Amino acid sequence: MLKKVFIYIFFALFSFTTLAQKSVIKGLVADTLEKKVLENSAVLLIRSADSVLVKTARSGKNGYFELGNLATGNYQLLISYPKMADYIRNISIRTDTIIDLEKINMELKSKLLHEVVIAATKKAIRMRGDTLVFQADSFAVRNNANVQELLKRLPGIEVDKNGAIKSMGKEVKTVLVDGDEFFGDDPLLATKYLKANAVDEVQVYERKSKTAELTGIDDGIKQKTINIKLKDNAKNGYLTALDGNAGTDAFQDYGGMVGAFKGKLKMAVFGTYSNLDNDSKINNSMRKLKGEDYDMIEIGDDGSSIMYSSGGDDDDDYYSSTGGLPSNINLGAHFSDKFYRNKMGLKTNFKVFNNRNTNLKTFNSKELLPSGQQFISTGNTDDHSNVTGENIRGTYTYHTDSLSILKVSFGVKKNRSYNESTSKNGSSNEYGIPISQNTQSNIGNGSGDLFNGNINWSTKFKKKGRALSIDIQPESQQNNGQERSLNHTEYFNSQGQQIRTEDVNLIKDNAGQQNSIGTRISYAELLTKRWSMEAGYTFKTISSSSNRYVSDALSGTPQKIDSLSNNFKFINFSNIGKLIFQYKVKSFSISSGLEATQTNFELKDLDRASNFKRNYLNLSPRTNLFYKVSNNTSMALNYNGFTQQPSIEQIQPVRQINTPLYQVIGNSDLRPSFTNNFSVSYTSFMMNSDQFLSGSLNYGFTNNAIVSSEIIDEFNKRIASFVNLDGTNTLSGNMYYAKGFSKLHFRMGLDLSFFRSGNMSKINGVRNKTINTQYNIKSSFSYNNSKIDLSYTPSASIMYGTSSIGGINDGKSIVHNHELSGTVQLPYRTEFNGTLSVSMRPANSSFGTDLNVMILNSYLATKLGKSEAFELKLTATDILNQKIGYNRFVGGNLISENTFSYIPRYVLIGINWNLSGNFTKTPANP
Repeated sequence: MLKKVFIYIFFALFSFTTLAQKSVIKGLVADTLEKKVLENSAVLLIRSADSVLVKTARSGKNGYFELGNLATGNYQLLISYPKMADYIRNISIRTDTIIDLEKINMELKSKLLHEVVIAATKKAIRMRGDTLVFQADSFAVRNNANVQELLKRLPGIEVDKNGAIKSMGKEVKTVLVDGDEFFGDDPLLATKYLKANAVDEVQVYERKSKTAELTGIDDGIKQKTINIKLKDNAKNGYLTALDGNAGTDAFQDYGGMVGAFKGKLKMAVFGTYSNLDNDSKINNSMRKLKGEDYDMIEIGDDGSSIMYSSGGDDDDDYYSSTGGLPSNINLGAHFSDKFYRNKMGLKTNFKVFNNRNTNLKTFNSKELLPSGQQFISTGNTDDHSNVTGENIRGTYTYHTDSLSILKVSFGVKKNRSYNESTSKNGSSNEYGIPISQNTQSNIGNGSGDLFNGNINWSTKFKKKGRALSIDIQPESQQNNGQERSLNHTEYFNSQGQQIRTEDVNLIKDNAGQQNSIGTRISYAELLTKRWSMEAGYTFKTISSSSNRYVSDALSGTPQKIDSLSNNFKFINFSNIGKLIFQYKVKSFSISSGLEATQTNFELKDLDRASNFKRNYLNLSPRTNLFYKVSNNTSMALNYNGFTQQPSIEQIQPVRQINTPLYQVIGNSDLRPSFTNNFSVSYTSFMMNSDQFLSGSLNYGFTNNAIVSSEIIDEFNKRIASFVNLDGTNTLSGNMYYAKGFSKLHFRMGLDLSFFRSGNMSKINGVRNKTINTQYNIKSSFSYNNSKIDLSYTPSASIMYGTSSIGGINDGKSIVHNHELSGTVQLPYRTEFNGTLSVSMRPANSSFGTDLNVMILNSYLATKLGKSEAFELKLTATDILNQKIGYNRFVGGNLISENTFSYIPRYVLIGINWNLSGNFTKTPANP
């Protein structure tokens, strides 16, 4: 019944809006030379999006014509008459508008022979190399719409309610403007504040890694990227936003930003305060205002891991809690410009932050041991944290010539932290008889200073395919911290009677520092027309120290505990060599190579005057194959392998005790593991039918995987260590299909995926292989026009978990979610939105009750002013008051559930001012 009602409402709204879309184009066709009207001129109206002929007419005896009952959208008007040059004009039609072109003067073709006139009409969608290009004016949006609304109209692109973007099923993490970062590359900033009418083109492509862009050799690393190309008159503009929201239960969300851009010059200052888990749209938009990312050479203190990272999705100081009640303040500024004929550039960012969080967490779990014994564990933690700091980042660039560039990047950061927590945990057997209980309180504070940077010089030689890049990376950091830990543990016999207690009162003083220098050289050469080579060498040395002083204050006077205190110094030398060859012909390329890392590591125990040394070699082979079937279809096959050395904590850990119920012991016999990863992918986009299809399959397995080994006694006390075991593997796959129906303003998508992981461990000397499998299905349906935007997204997941030592349930759980959202444009520039999110978790063998939650959010907003810059907004969140902070897990030998603090139902009243525009006025239509 509900389905029938939804369908009826859907089509009733569709019919209503269709009937309301009645617009008219009229005009008079005349001859400029003979000053007479042109009877029977052919008048054609063509839809810009797909070049479909919408309506035709003939001018009457008086030269007059009229086209009526027109839907909103972008069109081309074509008028032709014998011996006359065609008249072509782009027209954008809004709701209930009358466009009077008045007198249209036609020119004789013979007169135009004296000059050359070229009129080029761009297609709404076209491929340019590997880039998919959308002509922005071919997709109708409402007046004063932002870029987000434009992106929602583009085939293959999805924008969710939080502004996250997907293109062809892949997440878009970078949005550029005219090829450059727009106050950072965060998608929200450019899409939220730029107007859709300022956009000329939207370009979508796979952005290669910095190394691949320089050398031309595919390394299989690509990131979906959108580049917004602005119209010439929109390249200079301003952004101003003030966002003030206050509501029930003292919830507040305030933010402000002032920015300006003129060519390459960009300046902005911003500030935010929110106790709504970073709901502030300004805070979300500004979280990636940072200096130039560069590929950092990262090597663990002990040389156990070597990687190159190019920065995370967010600013290093961006704080997003997984639960709790936050209170966050952020202040910052951004400046970037290019000068000296665009040869030099400077980008700097400054930020001050203060992030607080309070979180009350509980947990409840049941675990089966190989002996058949079951432990039930419960506990709660009350946690309070506060992190403050300042940082400045920047990059200076200098194009020494047309082929060479020098980049100097730097970052300076200082932060302070405070944490206070109390917890109570207990364990009982399957009959509910207690076996151990622990209470603990911790108070700690710390500080840290960091300086890092990168000096890069890269050049492309005159010989095609030859390139050289050199990096030098210095880094220095220092950390200090103090912590007070009070711990009380009680033990019980099989009858539940207390048999002994244990008290620990520790004072911990920690100090550490690290200095490092790294160098990387990469060279590429085109050997033949089809063969190319990349060779590289990296060197990094690290010198760090860790001084941990632990004393026992149980007796009143603190006494040093030698077994928990240490004074270590780490020295690491790593040399990395890389050699890769690529073969490329037409639409096919294959690259294959090897990276080898030789590491010398030394750990000096200054307290005990002992040394621990390690020397080893890591190998990382890789192969990447790419085939471009056509302009719209491609396939890729990738393989990479890497060696993972055991860390110093796994071999010889620094003994730490926060609770007597958990300890870690090292294993000096650990061997390195080797992981193999294979993946194959396929993508195809059919522009004419607006269809997209993609698929991928991934498999990986690890030999000699380093896994945990636990000894659990009758009190649920755990002694953890590490061993090498085979059997760890993963298998995953995905298929995505999307189809658009432009005439119906309707889009649909289907996403199928699965994931299977096999993990090994040891429990009380018995091997335990856990296999977790998950199947997911998600679909999406959306309808939109100038008045209504509707979407429905259902999804379901089935999860299985098995354990080789046995199970306490069937290991199966099912979750299905539904989200229905609608936005309606009401009279007087008022907008209403309602979003219903339903999460349904049926009962299973582990949890005997259903867990169904319905979250209803809504807002009513009205815009004021000629440019609709002012907005009054009433927001209601969780209207049905059903939100809960709760998670649960069902596995083979383990089930668990936990709760956490969350932000409950609230109502906000907001006044928002979002003024953005261009310094150059838009010229009138010809």
